[in-house]
Amino acid sequence: MKCFERFFWWLFCLLFAVSCDEIKVPEPEPEIIEVPEDTLSVLEHIQDRGMIRAVTNKRHVNYRLLEGHPAGFQFDLLDDFTEALDLDLSLSVNDSLLECYQLLKDGEIDIFAGEIDSLCIDSSLCYRMIELPVEQDRLFAWVTCIMDGDTSLTSVIDLWMDDYKSSDLRKCYYRYYNGKNIRNDSSFRAMSHISQYDNLIKAEAKRMGWDWRLLASIIYQESHFKLDLESEQGAYGLMQLMPVTMDKYGIDYDSSVEEQLEAGGKLLLHFDQNLPASISDTLEREKFMLACYNAGMGHVLESRLAAEKHGKDPNLWTDNVEFFGPKQTYYFVKEVTKRYSHYKALIE
Repeated sequence: MKCFERFFWWLFCLLFAVSCDEIKVPEPEPEIIEVPEDTLSVLEHIQDRGMIRAVTNKRHVNYRLLEGHPAGFQFDLLDDFTEALDLDLSLSVNDSLLECYQLLKDGEIDIFAGEIDSLCIDSSLCYRMIELPVEQDRLFAWVTCIMDGDTSLTSVIDLWMDDYKSSDLRKCYYRYYNGKNIRNDSSFRAMSHISQYDNLIKAEAKRMGWDWRLLASIIYQESHFKLDLESEQGAYGLMQLMPVTMDKYGIDYDSSVEEQLEAGGKLLLHFDQNLPASISDTLEREKFMLACYNAGMGHVLESRLAAEKHGKDPNLWTDNVEFFGPKQTYYFVKEVTKRYSHYKALIE
């Protein structure tokens, strides 16, 4: 009996020891600490936003349209700079230096880039001026406002300027200036229109219920406003419609500008009518329509399914569905929307 009790006690202790070995004390989960917004640097805020906000002056040479495309001395520089940082550019024009500096002070813009006569700035704030050495008689500069000693933006500008060769800077300058005088040939005159077809584009956009500048941006991307352009794939006209689409909407190679625009407008509205209602954000829906115009409805719907499969939102193009379609479609939507933003800034 005693042997049995000893055996039972020994077995109990063995089982208890084994079970204790199997019991794992859970490790405490690491504390997730969110970084407060005010601890992010200026450059990190810009990167989160995905966009540099800038203002320039002297519209006729610094920021304007040239044959339907945004151009200008400061635009070209800022466009190269933002492209190097993989950021978008939001640019506007204001000829009042005092107002520009106030926008910097209020945090409404990140950079003033333009021609400066004098620095009429608030002495209580620290501004950093990066001079562009292109002409002795004029002062061209980029100006940023340094808040709380944060030089993250000015530092990256300095690094980029160091890489941007002085010869490239001068070439850019002389594209828009002729010595001391602003170039005055007809191609550089200030423009108040996008193309020779503006009135017709406006009429079609009104019928569609669209902003005519978005329609104009699509046409520039497709044909650069060349009426009789025909691609190797057979796309034709201002809106580069394929033969099957031309047949569907009753136009041919002899059709008028108005008829070409109407057919392209009907195709865009067709996509709008057939895209899922769950794509409810207006701006995102516009991007889906642009994607359909470039790749076709089938490819876009397949891209939505792929995005959803990988945990992305199928109702958002930006940062979601755009990564799952054809690469050319990604760039088509990006270029059209970017140019559209410039058209809105430059053309009423």
